[in-house]
Parts: sequence; structure tokens; C-alpha cells
Amino acid sequence: MEIAIISKNSMYKELFDKHEEVTTCLVWDQVKDATIELGAIILDGEIFDIHQLPTLREKYPQTPVFFKPHTINSDVIMRNLTRLCAAHKVKMLSEYNTWEQTVEEIMNQLTDRESFLSKRLIGFFGTHSGSGVSTTVLNVARSLSQRVEEKVLVLSLNSWDPADYFYDYNGQYLNDLKIDLKTGSISPARLQEAVSKQSSFYHLAGNRDIKMQRFFQPHEIQNLIKVAQEIFDVILIDAGTHFDTAPTIQSYLSSNLKFLVATQEEKGYRGYFPYVYQQLIEPIGGKSEDFMLVVNRFQPANTLINERALEEELNMTRVVTIPDMGELGTIASAQKRLLYDSSESLYTKNIDLLSNLIISECRLKEKELVLDGTREKRKGFMSIFK
Repeated sequence: MEIAIISKNSMYKELFDKHEEVTTCLVWDQVKDATIELGAIILDGEIFDIHQLPTLREKYPQTPVFFKPHTINSDVIMRNLTRLCAAHKVKMLSEYNTWEQTVEEIMNQLTDRESFLSKRLIGFFGTHSGSGVSTTVLNVARSLSQRVEEKVLVLSLNSWDPADYFYDYNGQYLNDLKIDLKTGSISPARLQEAVSKQSSFYHLAGNRDIKMQRFFQPHEIQNLIKVAQEIFDVILIDAGTHFDTAPTIQSYLSSNLKFLVATQEEKGYRGYFPYVYQQLIEPIGGKSEDFMLVVNRFQPANTLINERALEEELNMTRVVTIPDMGELGTIASAQKRLLYDSSESLYTKNIDLLSNLIISECRLKEKELVLDGTREKRKGFMSIFK
């Protein structure tokens, strides 16, 4: 396969040359006539003028073309770029992709091969802050890790919430690894040193440095996930709601299985997430059906939106509904206990449904369920108060 790249970045050529399917990789600084038949053209938004698309298409009407935007700081500009690319049948890539992800995504599409990413990366996202992503992830981790042989890690990649308050966390934080991530020196040993062991699973808490919330870079998070995959078999990512940050967008790009946690609060399903979807997810080829819907803290009140209507509103398939446990969640957090260890089957059975799905999709090996002391003591509704 012959590929042409319009970019000043030689790294793309180095990465494409590593693929045996690529026989020739040309680097151009502008649109020109090729002397060979091209299998694909890659446009780097850093130097390519989007208004040259008509010229490019005249010369190469049938060749697959990919465009990676560069530093788009306006949703209006992004929307117009998306439309221009669609008009000229150009595939838009995420501007948050690292070089490696850009090349891998293009090669995956050209060769129609299975995703290069692990099948055991599960991302949890929220419609808005406070929808319960961290709570859901940690309780699913508790359920899942009790049932499978594989090592389970929770990566908290929400820059706004370290998620360290659900139990006695004794590990380090994402921001503590910033130097290792920035210098590319993060190693499996360093990560193992940083995580906290919580009974049956491991956890790296998120960022707690306010000034660093937007300073994590795509390649840093991508590298962290790669290193985590060397040590752990299953990684549940608490990705939060901020799709305009590197940790969340890298979680989205890396995850093979994506859950969207929503509540019946209108500010989430109608007031925030639709804009995120239209302005940040859809332009990079994301679809609503990529997510499976988790309805959290559900209350069967007539004045609130019901589950079916919420599915239709977000155009997603609901996989589970987690009931509102009232003050039990707050009490469990105050007692430094996970809700899964403190609640009735009304809550745990729905968390277990999510675990079942993950076990099936990731082909995990189930072990005989052994209840630890915490679960064994759970006899009734009032047990949490004891």
C-alpha cells in the first residue's frame, strides 16, 4: 500500500513504515500529482489548508483521505470543518489523537482489521458532573474483582475528582506521576508503587492538583494506559465528563467498551451532554450507539423522566438501571465503605449485571465467588448503620 502524508512531522512516516502493509510512504508539503497509485492520503491540519480539499479531490477522487485537525478552539470552526470533510468524503480524526493513535486508527480502517487496542479497557463517562461515575466504577470494580481471576485496576482519570474518598485510600495520585508521564519514564514498577490495593482490586486515584487540571497531555495518558496494561488484566477507567481534556478523550479513544452514566437530572441528559456529543464526540466519528446507558440513582416518580424516555433522549441502549439508594450512599462514603459492600440486593444485583456484561465482553475467567467478611455480614437494610 502506498500512502502520502501532507505534514511537516516526520514521525508519521516513521510510524507508517513500521507496518508491513505499507510499501511506500511519501511526505509532501502540499497537494501534488503522485507518480504512483495512492492507497490513502493523510492531511495534517497543522500545515494543510482545508480550502485545498476541492483541489485534492479533483486529483484523487476515489482515494481514502484522512484529516487530523490542529488546535481547534471553537465549536463553530469544528462544526464547519466536519461539514467540509463530509462534503468531500474525508474522514475526520480526533485532534487529541497522539501520533501513534492517528497511524493505528488509519491502518485499522484501511486494513479493516480488529482494533489494536486491548479488549479489556472499559470506560465510564458521565452526562454531567455528579452523575455518579466514580461511585459506579468503584462498585463495579468491587463486584468484578471478586468474581474473576484477572487483576482489576481502576484508573481515575477525571482531572476534577480524585475519587479517593470512598474508602481508606493509601496510594499516590495521578498528579504525583506527572513528571514520570511528562518525561516518558513511567514504568510498570513505578505504577505498581503508586496504586492502592483495595481488598480485591487496585486503584490509582485521579488528579488533586487544581492548577494541573488541564495540563495533562494526550501522549502522557496514552502511555499511562499502555503501562497499566502491562501489569493489569482489566482496566476500568473513571473518565468523568470533561471531553475537552486529554484524560477523558484518551479514555474515550482507548476504551473498547463505553458506558455513559446518566441520572434523571435534566441538566445532564438535555443541558450538557448533548452539546458535548455534538461538539466533541460526533466530529471525530463518535456515535451515540458507541455507549451503553447506565441510568443511575433512578427514582420511579411520575414527574421525572422514565427509563425509556431517557434512552430515546440520548439515543442509547440502556443496559442497567441503578436505583436511588437515598442516604445510604452518603453514609457508606462517610464510613469509608463501598456501597456494594453495604447495600441490599436491590443495588448489588444491578452492579453485578454490569460485571456480567464485562466478563462476557472481555472473556474473563470466573472464579468461584467467595464472599469476604464485609459481604457476609450484610444481612439486612439496617446493617449499614451498624
